[in-house]
Amino acid sequence: MHEMWQGADPSGEPVWHVLTADKTSTLCGVEKPEQPSRQEPTDKHCFACMKAFQAAMV
Repeated sequence: MHEMWQGADPSGEPVWHVLTADKTSTLCGVEKPEQPSRQEPTDKHCFACMKAFQAAMV
């Protein structure tokens, strides 16, 4: 099972990322800080993470 994490895209906008199995970074390579982020709610998803996730599920 994959876990989602809310972080930022390269422009700083909040998006949902897919975490790697060790939960230290995302499928697109963004490092996940240990402290939770305080960002605005969003329904946007990281396109690179979703593309990598889709490839992994095939």
